[in-house]
Parts: sequence; C-alpha cells; structure tokens
Amino acid sequence: MIDLHSSRIIVAGGSLSGQSAVTELIDRGFAGEIVWITGEAGGVYSKPALSKEFMQGRVSLESILLPAIDPCGANLKIIDGSRGLSLDAQARHLQLDDGRYFDFDGLLICTGASARMPDFALNIDNVLPLRTLEHALAIQQAVRTKPRVLILGGGLIGCEMAASLRGLDLDVTVVEMQSSLLERPFGGAFGDYFEQLQRRNGVTVLTGQSLARLQTANGKVTGAELADSRLLPADLVLVGAGSIPETAWLAGSGLALENGVVCDDTLCSSVPGIFAAGDVASWLNPLYGVRMRVEHWTNASAQGRAAATNLLAALCGDAPGIKSFGDIPYFWSDQFGLKIQMVGWHPGHDRVVVDQPEGAPGPVITYFRGDRLVAAAGVNASRAVMTFRRQIEAEARRTVLEPADA
Repeated sequence: MIDLHSSRIIVAGGSLSGQSAVTELIDRGFAGEIVWITGEAGGVYSKPALSKEFMQGRVSLESILLPAIDPCGANLKIIDGSRGLSLDAQARHLQLDDGRYFDFDGLLICTGASARMPDFALNIDNVLPLRTLEHALAIQQAVRTKPRVLILGGGLIGCEMAASLRGLDLDVTVVEMQSSLLERPFGGAFGDYFEQLQRRNGVTVLTGQSLARLQTANGKVTGAELADSRLLPADLVLVGAGSIPETAWLAGSGLALENGVVCDDTLCSSVPGIFAAGDVASWLNPLYGVRMRVEHWTNASAQGRAAATNLLAALCGDAPGIKSFGDIPYFWSDQFGLKIQMVGWHPGHDRVVVDQPEGAPGPVITYFRGDRLVAAAGVNASRAVMTFRRQIEAEARRTVLEPADA
C-alpha cells in the first residue's frame, strides 16, 4: 500500500478508454498526480463517426470531439503529441519518444490499436487506411477529385466506407478474401444480406478474391491486379485489413504480450499495479470464460473506468475492491441508412436462427451454443437486439461457458 497523496498514476493513450480512465480517477478523488500521455494532439474524438457521419460530411470536426476533461481541482498533467517509447515495468519507469521520462506508482495502458497495412500498400500515394482522424482527413481530401475507389477488405470499416463514399456518388469496388462480407464480426450469417445491400446501392463486390499487387505510376496508385489476373482501375485505394494492438513500445518491458497486453479478469497485466483497457487489452472475460480483445466503443469506455477503479483499489491495498470486469460485447454499424447491431460473442456457436420480421428491412439473427443464446444481431431492430442482450447477460452471469475451440 502506498500514500496516494504523493503517488503518480500514468495513463498512456488518448483513446476513449484513456479519457474514461482519467475521468474515473478524478471522479474518485485520487489525490496524487495524474499524467495523461495522449499520443495525439487535438483531443479525443469519436472514432465510430470517422467512417460514417464525418466521412459523409454530415457532421463537423468540432462535433465529434469529446468534451474536454474538467480537472475539478485534481493534479492533472496532460502531455499531447508524445507517445510512450519504452517501459520498464519492474522499475516503474516510462520513457517518451520526446526524450522525457516518468516514474510511476500505477500505470493504465490505453494505447489502442493501429491500422494493419500490408507491405505492398506502404509508401504509395492515395493508398490509405482509416483508423485515425488524420486518416479520415486525408481521405476527405482525396475524394474531392471524384476518384475510382478500391476498398481492400469487406469488414466493418470497408463496408461502412463503401456506404459513405457511395453517398458521395463515387465509383466504389470492395474486394474481400473471405467468401462473404463481414465474415468475422457476424460469423458469416449476414454475408448474403450485406452483399446484396452493397450491390443494390451501386457498389461492385468481389468476394473470395485476393490481391496480387497494386499498380503504380510515378509513385501513385493506378489500379490493382487480383490473384486471378483481373485488373481493376483505381485512383484511391483504402485498406481495411484489420488492426494491430499498440504494444510495440512495450517490447522488453517485462509485461506479457500476446495480441495485446495480457490481462486477467480484473484488467490487471502480468505485473501488479499495471492495468490495461480498450483495444489494447487482451483480458479474460469471466462471462464467457475466454480471453478476448474487443475493439468496440462501449467496451473501451467501460473498461477505462473499471481499470482505473481497480488500479486505485490495488494501490490502496483494498483487495475486495478489485472486481472482475465482465462485459457483453456490443457494436453497431450504419450503412445506407440502416442501423445494424450486434450483441454477444458468437465464436464457438453451433446453431444460427434467422428470422425475417414482416416489413423489416433485414433479418434478426440469433446465435446459440447448445441451448444457450450467446449472440444476436439485427437490422433496424434495436428493441429486439437489446432484449436479447439482457437475456444473454442474464444467462452468462448464471453459467460461464466452457472455452470453445472456435
């Protein structure tokens, strides 16, 4: 146990989980120093809006910024534009990329994840990912010339970008390696529906296809060659190849790392006094009995608060105050005026039930493992999905599933 009045907690990362953690520390009256290393200048913003309302030009930059934190008398030091360079977990020592370093008593790692960019997509003009505000602004600039757009990846970002750019009347083609769109987030159950939705709205969809190489001229992309030798012209290529947790700076730190910062069910890392939250945390979800890394807005907010609460309890020596963090994953996607929602964790399911409500624009799908409902999704079906969410959580809190192979 330490004297909290003379202690220092570092929050590394300007993500939503980082902001939530800082807010929780202040709300709980932490009396020591809070050092918030944001990594990005300009404040915390709504990342879900980047591929949706912001890309479509329906909202301004100012409107997607989250409210600035009111220190409320707390000893809060905000460091913008700098990132963690290295960490010595045992010595409690963190160095920044600008040469400064800080010792700490407690650390919250909220550095999120970065866009995965294949080697073939690097250092080519007009080949861009979408993960940050900087990426979104670059894409907005690029689409002003009305380019032919090729989107590599038919996941959430790829499909949302296709919908947004079709709203700007652009020529859009989506290339997906899997046999259906949105294979990973929906387990293939919505594949045909999403493909037809994209096609009806003018998007060219190519599934089961891989890229052989990008074509360039004078350092700029001009098109792409698929593995079957088909040539696709393109003036702008957007890469939706997933993400990589921001853990490179933690190499050699002494923390266990595997697809993120390895945490227990309380969000504590392998080193006491160091917790993680948000996209970077690979934690044992007690409601499912499996380790997961969830890249959803609601999860980042809840985990940031929970990790901060547990860190304070750990520093105080309050073992009963350190609680498990159990969460039912939830996300939504906006495409062509439709709201698609998903709750639960479908990996390991062995049965799917598809219901098409009369007059509804799309199906409601439920996922089961044995007799237990583990996930549900629907199109413009918020009431049904939220009802399923309550059922999923109630069943999960009664009985933890045995780990699945899937």
